[in-house]
Amino acid sequence: MPPPADTPAPDTPGTRAPVLVQRFSYELNRFTHLFARRHGLHPTDVDALAHLHQASLRGAAMTPSLLASAIGLSAPATSALLRRLEASGHVERGPDPADGRRQLLALTGSARRVAGSFFGPLADALRTSLADLDAAEVAVVERWLASAAEATRELADRA
Repeated sequence: MPPPADTPAPDTPGTRAPVLVQRFSYELNRFTHLFARRHGLHPTDVDALAHLHQASLRGAAMTPSLLASAIGLSAPATSALLRRLEASGHVERGPDPADGRRQLLALTGSARRVAGSFFGPLADALRTSLADLDAAEVAVVERWLASAAEATRELADRA
């Protein structure tokens, strides 16, 4: 059976990219789920920790309501998740210095160490996978990844 008329030819530039991204996404999910199992966490807990880490990298404040929105949980489910993460020593809550009514969330130092020891080798392997590329090629890869992530975020926000 021939492919649908709107399907690009297999040799069209960019045709393999979505399939390869899907494969990479699958492997990242598998790796992340392994981390969750090894540390007695639910995959949603790991998602929450990842959102807190990304917010920290951006220098952005993370509140319980922002986290709930980011991971698609109700307020009660987010409260339960945060209680689990606090009890396990992964997350701290504290008052916002600018607005004492608001709580800010942060990863603990121990959470950073545990995640770093597990995900650090992955970061090293990803950097190594770029070793055969020159600086200009790496810049293209990074630009494309940022653009693809933003396009995906926008589609998810609209869905």
